[in-house]
Amino acid sequence: MARMILKTIYVFILLIISCSSNSHYKRHRRRVTSDSRQQPPSPFDKSYQMIVLTGGKVYGLTNTTTLIISEHVCKPQQMDVIIAGERILAFMEPSKTESFINSMKNQNLQILPISIQNQIVMPGLIDPHIHAIGGGGEQGPYSRTAESRLSELINGGLTTVIGILGTDGLTRSLSSLLQKMKSLEHDGISTWMWVGSYRIPIVTLTGSFQQDLIFIDKVLGAGELALSDHRSSWPSKSDLIQLLSDARVAGMISGKAGIIHFHLGSSPTKLDILWQILNETTIPIRHIYPTHMSSRGDPLIEETKKWIKANGTCDFTADVSYYNRTTTVNLLNKFRNEKLPLKQITISSDAYGSIPIFDASGHLKSYDMARPDSSLKTIQNLVLKYTWPLEEAIQFSTSNPAKYLNLNRKGFLAEGYDADIIILNQTDLQLLYVFGKGQILKTPTWTKHDMFEPIIN
Repeated sequence: MARMILKTIYVFILLIISCSSNSHYKRHRRRVTSDSRQQPPSPFDKSYQMIVLTGGKVYGLTNTTTLIISEHVCKPQQMDVIIAGERILAFMEPSKTESFINSMKNQNLQILPISIQNQIVMPGLIDPHIHAIGGGGEQGPYSRTAESRLSELINGGLTTVIGILGTDGLTRSLSSLLQKMKSLEHDGISTWMWVGSYRIPIVTLTGSFQQDLIFIDKVLGAGELALSDHRSSWPSKSDLIQLLSDARVAGMISGKAGIIHFHLGSSPTKLDILWQILNETTIPIRHIYPTHMSSRGDPLIEETKKWIKANGTCDFTADVSYYNRTTTVNLLNKFRNEKLPLKQITISSDAYGSIPIFDASGHLKSYDMARPDSSLKTIQNLVLKYTWPLEEAIQFSTSNPAKYLNLNRKGFLAEGYDADIIILNQTDLQLLYVFGKGQILKTPTWTKHDMFEPIIN
């Protein structure tokens, strides 16, 4: 029986190699060589067909008993992880790994074993709200925020990002955002995007939101459309009903979630217009995805409770650590104590978006930019300071967004899933390794950079 299983694995590996992995790793090696004038090569710069992570403690596994991939129901397990091409090939008991590696070498396969003794192996983080080409501009042209850098995203533990415009849908374009998403994808990070910006009518790539959603693979929906905010265009109820109806139908046709991502401000109107739409139409609540729900004051927090109790999903913006803010972490602790359904909450960094602080008269008081490592820091804070189990703390940036946004093969560690993996130090949860679809993006001594990103020694 064991020999039959091993032969099956051999066949599967050879199929993967012939279709993807050999070319995948050779392409990666050529890119490193051609870009070497900009950055030092990866410590692992040889050709190989498989990666074997040995000695780690694996989190984010699926329920192998019921085969239901819905939440992180399994406790962490001491297992070795085998990566072939862009996917996770198998998990193996440590006592069997050495024999497996030797068997593969006997088949003339190049194996890269990486020892990560007792460190944490978990799914890469998903960020559904990244201003990848920059944002802001609320203080004029000089206040436009910087474009994202590959190494900063990687050092935030991010292996999947969803790009967004935000306030400025005039001087920043969706075509530029789409091109940036393709660039990040080329460098190992999985990407999607939202079309539109803060205002109605929404900006699109093709001239039609429905055509964008149906024909452009990277488009998941529209956002961030501003509500209850002084920068909003204050769309009418009929405007929003039309947009949500378009999202639902185009989502059905394209096989996507078909979502409208709403930016919520601190106006007293809160979610009022969205509740009216839900009460007056048959549009399902799952097509409405509000964000910034944890950082707009107590009235909106009470609305958030109602929203998730009504089976809605919402997004919290991660705390900005250098401001010593703990609003989101405090709210997560509160909701957990109240036994609210945490699986309906995601966390995003709002990275490269501006952080403007306005006074009661609407005048700008202070200005800064969000960073892409804030989601990882939220996990670290929940576990190290508030003693959350790691398998519970990671859901907001792994399984929850993957399920809600229909991101296939993301958010979990399972056979056949994308090899989006991060490895954390077991003691302080500092980031050690990042793998994006099987590609090594970070080691303890090296991080991949984009082609023209400056290297600071």
